[in-house]
Amino acid sequence: MMMPNEKVLPHLHRVKPTGPYSWQACCPAHDDDSPSLHLKEVGDGRLLLHCFGGCSLHEVVSALGMQVADLFPQRLALGEGNQPVRRPFSAADLIDLAAWEAGVAVVILANALNGSDEIDFDRLLQAASRLANVKDAVHGCR
Repeated sequence: MMMPNEKVLPHLHRVKPTGPYSWQACCPAHDDDSPSLHLKEVGDGRLLLHCFGGCSLHEVVSALGMQVADLFPQRLALGEGNQPVRRPFSAADLIDLAAWEAGVAVVILANALNGSDEIDFDRLLQAASRLANVKDAVHGCR
């Protein structure tokens, strides 16, 4: 499956990365000497476009010979019933959970290394299971 950035970026001029999952390029909808089109791929794969020269989204997409649907990954554009596939947890929630469970594991393991007699192996296994669940949620398996 081709991601939207893989469809759009090859059709633009003077593309350069400006950060993780973001680029700037010359806008195809107007005579652009200095790159004014900014693109950003968000967590679900959508490609956001903004022309600081004032071109609308529809003008930019039309100039590329594409449709707005091309800015969405196939799974979102063609989800069940043509509805976007929604993940049950936000990325921030998953990161917070992973950080918490990793912290729990570190404390339990530190206690074990320091010779504590009260090591909660059940909670350590639960932390490992929850971290595996986070991985599955991130990869869309849950």
